[in-house]
Amino acid sequence: MDKEVADALIDAEVVKFGLFTLSSGRKSPVYVDIRKLPSYPKPFELISEKLAEMVKGLNADIVAGAETAGIPIAAGIAIKGLIPMVYVRKRPKGYGTNSFVEGNLEKGQVAVLVDDMITDGRSKFVFVEGLKNEGAAVKDVIVILDREQGGKAMLADEGLELHSLITLKELLDYMHKKGKVDEENFKLTLEYLDNPERWNK
Repeated sequence: MDKEVADALIDAEVVKFGLFTLSSGRKSPVYVDIRKLPSYPKPFELISEKLAEMVKGLNADIVAGAETAGIPIAAGIAIKGLIPMVYVRKRPKGYGTNSFVEGNLEKGQVAVLVDDMITDGRSKFVFVEGLKNEGAAVKDVIVILDREQGGKAMLADEGLELHSLITLKELLDYMHKKGKVDEENFKLTLEYLDNPERWNK
């Protein structure tokens, strides 16, 4: 685990405890709001640098930010790594060029999909399809945080490889050691991650 990444996410206060409804409609005692990260320039800069290093190891031609959370993250990667960037919509905009992708994407280019985090992975497929519809080759997905709730395996089933800077369990364990989460919320969240179905009966 990269302690610099963990400290950056702690400084940006992205982790909240309580009772939350996720985008999937499922309940969770923890919510990770990485959309806040660009509001904290130093943590955002550090994480952008780490992601840019990761992308450079993948021999990609371009980074593609997933609407909406992945757009500023991909922009950070593009600036720090001097890597071209586009962003990809959840659906065509319905006017003008009617494209899934905004920016200069050439057919045959290898694109890395960039998003803030991953849970079960389902939401990533519409973005991958959008990129492929525009002629890109996609084999890698990069996120800051993996909630470890099936996303990596689901992507692998479709021939996609997931790359993350940190997992939620790693971040929670580090927060616990630094006294950034109390014992009750720490144990409750770990129990949830080991058995999320218990929260969604």
